[in-house]
Amino acid sequence: MNLPDQELHTTAAWWQLPQATLLAWFASRQDALDGFLGAAYALHVVATVAVMADARDLQKAVGNGDGAWFATADAGGRGQLRGVEGSEGALSPDAVEMQQFVPTIYLYDNFPGGVGLSEPLWERQAELVQRARELVEACDCNAGCPACVGPVLAAEEGREAQATPKALARRVLELLGEPR
Repeated sequence: MNLPDQELHTTAAWWQLPQATLLAWFASRQDALDGFLGAAYALHVVATVAVMADARDLQKAVGNGDGAWFATADAGGRGQLRGVEGSEGALSPDAVEMQQFVPTIYLYDNFPGGVGLSEPLWERQAELVQRARELVEACDCNAGCPACVGPVLAAEEGREAQATPKALARRVLELLGEPR
């Protein structure tokens, strides 16, 4: 099912990593994208608590820094790119030119013009990343679950330990937490 894009003028807090860091720390762009999707899930969980909001009032998205694409999880739980100029349907992250691959986590007010939820998130970015790391590390699951990085298919449980959605999300959160 394909739904129309939603356009909403609002406010947001965001996180991204330099391309050199992505190349150095991830075996593929697919791994980086899966890690960003899991990290966004964990950041959304801790951010809603931090600003005492309903999860529907504060939304999350993973997209490119310049808006060329956004990511969704496919039926298998893997990240797929959508909205790339001239593409119909999903693309592999490896099909996007490197200069267009800048995954960015957005947490945004789900109200036109915003209602003030994202400003405190922007001011508390380092704290939120730390809390999200603690949430993921404290979870007893092996590969990921709805309590930390989002639902994971049973097939993901058998993946190599360093390539599970949980491990990839943990790596993104660790890198986001490093001083730059």
